[in-house]
Amino acid sequence: MSPVQNRWESRSRPPLWVYLVVLFAVLIVAQGALRKWIFPGLSTPLYIAKDVALFGGLIAFLWRRDFRLAIPLRQTLLPILWGGLACIVVLQAFNLYVPSALVGILGIRSYLLYSVLLVLMPVALQYVERPQRLVSIVAIGVVAPILCLGMRQYTMPQGHWINQYAAEGAQVETVMGRTRITGTFSYIQAMRPFLIFSFAFGVGTLIAGIRRERRWYQIIGLVLLGLSLVVAPMNGSRGVVFGICLALPFVLYAAFQQGRRTALVLGIVLLVLVGGYIGTQTDLAVRAWETFQTRVESAADRGGNVSRIESMLWDPIDKVSIGGILGYGAGATHPGASLLAPLEALPDVGGEEELGRVIIELGVFGAAFFSSLKAWILWVVWQAMMRARTAWEDIICMTAFPVALQHLYVDKIVFNHVGGAIYWLCVGAAVWVWSRRSTPKARHSSRKPARSSL
Repeated sequence: MSPVQNRWESRSRPPLWVYLVVLFAVLIVAQGALRKWIFPGLSTPLYIAKDVALFGGLIAFLWRRDFRLAIPLRQTLLPILWGGLACIVVLQAFNLYVPSALVGILGIRSYLLYSVLLVLMPVALQYVERPQRLVSIVAIGVVAPILCLGMRQYTMPQGHWINQYAAEGAQVETVMGRTRITGTFSYIQAMRPFLIFSFAFGVGTLIAGIRRERRWYQIIGLVLLGLSLVVAPMNGSRGVVFGICLALPFVLYAAFQQGRRTALVLGIVLLVLVGGYIGTQTDLAVRAWETFQTRVESAADRGGNVSRIESMLWDPIDKVSIGGILGYGAGATHPGASLLAPLEALPDVGGEEELGRVIIELGVFGAAFFSSLKAWILWVVWQAMMRARTAWEDIICMTAFPVALQHLYVDKIVFNHVGGAIYWLCVGAAVWVWSRRSTPKARHSSRKPARSSL
């Protein structure tokens, strides 16, 4: 597409496919609430609706444009890794061990459908003319309300309707009599990647506001961080808290590389003070962190923390003897596969680690492409974060990096549809920043843009 056409399209009304991608993102955070509270009898159609929206967006995109990566990306390893994984997944969908064609289709959907956002997101972001408005909508209209809902769930008893899961009659999990919150999502594990996103979004917005002297972003960032610090332990997931702690030093390192270090130090000090006050002086936060500490200590007494780490490290190795080189086929271990094919025809997963299950499905060769693709994407997001030159780019990249780091090995993008959607939405946006800043001229541009820069 010519530069003139690009400029014209960026000022025109977004096409249908952009709205369908937005609908997909909305359904990711809303379909759990619809399934639990409003239309429980339509749980399966609502679960499928988000995929229909994204697939429709892809078809509408192909109707108007060619499905191509940005030119800078075509000169990298992405076409080889992504294309190689796609070929393996499609071939594995017809693996002789796959007992049903529907299972193979489910596998293709799980591995590949959301990954099309690597192409769709960079083009969709060209239509964003007022980034501050979009950031405000996401913060005030999506992230903050879900976090506030989580606090409400935490204060309500286990049997209250607000704490029910999407599956009828499912037992609600608690710690010390306190419910492990799910927000608007169907289950606990679906809330987990959202909490990583909310914290990363708050950090990115705050740092962007400090670096680029945007007061509104500073306010939004502080509010979201305060809410995230209170709500994160309420989910009871150790991975959320430890994932946040792991990613934060990398984000701060990138922030200190581009000037305004004094302002950043003052901002961090303020953040520590605010976080310390919230964590020690507010009753709800104190109870939440005490509950989280109890769960960690209880797991430690049972050896659960050690066994969890051992499982993360050894499970993929153990699964090599099961999956071998060829594997059992794409979709074979998916939770929904048992509904599409006889259970005896499917392998016993015997663990919860995603990489081990990928080895079972795609074999060692396919798992190598899968892991290499995620590692390469993490590196690209890191480069984009280091090259960001506007507040809008800072927010995108500093949100995407913790999400990409968390999903490199710990969290799932194939067997958790919420985690997969958040992952591909975030890294797709970061790839857009990387493409914009990949030219020599862009890399050597001014490191301190004007205050009005978005």
